[in-house]
Amino acid sequence: MTQHGNHPSARVATLLMIICLAAVPASAQTSGNGVPTAREIWRHLPALPGQPREAAPEPAPPPAPAPAPNPKPAPSASAAPRPAASNDPAPRRASPAPTRRATPEASTPEWPRTLAEARVVIHYPERGGYERSQELVRLLRAVGTAEVESRAIPYAVDRQSIRYFHAADQDVTGKIADLVGMTGGGGRETVSDFTTFRPTPRNGTIEIWLPETRF
Repeated sequence: MTQHGNHPSARVATLLMIICLAAVPASAQTSGNGVPTAREIWRHLPALPGQPREAAPEPAPPPAPAPAPNPKPAPSASAAPRPAASNDPAPRRASPAPTRRATPEASTPEWPRTLAEARVVIHYPERGGYERSQELVRLLRAVGTAEVESRAIPYAVDRQSIRYFHAADQDVTGKIADLVGMTGGGGRETVSDFTTFRPTPRNGTIEIWLPETRF
């Protein structure tokens, strides 16, 4: 009895399938315009006796996202916007410190020169002065004076004069005056300050002016 009950159901299912297939054109099996395909119709039909029901197809994976458009190239350094002008005033440059001029009081004094740095020039009169000048030449060279020379002049001075032209030569001039005094002439009392004389002779110059020698 059970076998006879199942046969009509199978026939009914077969008949329904034939009707659906006849109603749908063969071209609808591959249609993409919204018409159900034969496969979709078959999936919605009741399963035939003894056949497993077709599993529902898995949904198609979503389409891959479109590649992002290329980023805009970075602006070049020349096209970079210039910074806005600041309202703050431009910084002032520090003015250079005024140059301080050396004054005679602030200047470092010269070191006193010695006989080894002195230049002695002996002036003697043409008449009656040569022997005396040579005596002083030998003495000054013997004590280590750097330079000693003698010059004849066509006239005679009234008295002996020993002159210096630089402040650094004052001390050594006093020593020379002492030597001259030891040989019979005047000593330190005959020293004269000629530092204001112009033009000034070179550093270390000391002059001895001898009067005429009388016998």
